[in-house]
Amino acid sequence: MENIFIFLFNSIIVSSTICTADRLSNSVSLKIQRSFCFYCGHNLAWFDTIPVVSACILRNKCRYCHASFGRYYAIFELLYILIGTFLWGTPVAWITGVLLLFLSLEDCSKQSIHANILFPWIGYLLVLHHDAEHLCLTVLILILSIILVKHRHTLGSGDIPVLLSLILSTTPVIFSCTLLIGCCLALFYLLYSQQKRLPFVPFLSGGWVITNLYILFLL
Repeated sequence: MENIFIFLFNSIIVSSTICTADRLSNSVSLKIQRSFCFYCGHNLAWFDTIPVVSACILRNKCRYCHASFGRYYAIFELLYILIGTFLWGTPVAWITGVLLLFLSLEDCSKQSIHANILFPWIGYLLVLHHDAEHLCLTVLILILSIILVKHRHTLGSGDIPVLLSLILSTTPVIFSCTLLIGCCLALFYLLYSQQKRLPFVPFLSGGWVITNLYILFLL
């Protein structure tokens, strides 16, 4: 029964996070209570907003205008619900995962993020992990990030709080693996798409998820 509750709770959190990111990316006020289709503006009924289930039944399309809202939307939603369920036993990792999901969706949509939401979390993590190892790595990454942002222009300023959150919420080894995997994923994407710019937060999030799932299931 407890596992069912955790799964349902994560379903609500993931669905709400995706909805919030969509609204902010499309400059829609968060004060509007009812969910609606971004294409036709029609208010959605409660049975159109059930996480995963509604997307599968409607085949990832609006019931009213039949516009597609993502071919793999249901798979993506279910994947993050499962990830949140697996990380539930580690509160710091769970909260970090929710924040990364929100920022990744923003970064994918417009390549800019509300990085300021991470500052309270970074403050809490500094209190939690203020040992010499974490602090030295934090200072080192902060200096390198500022150089890449200000002088090399190869990193966005919003990526700095994300990197600091990842350092302080994990061990240095996990952060190193996250950064390595994230950079490799980004490199493969650049080679495949032949683009000059890319949203980096989703690749960092991907590296973080892969590393944590590997530790959770294989170690």
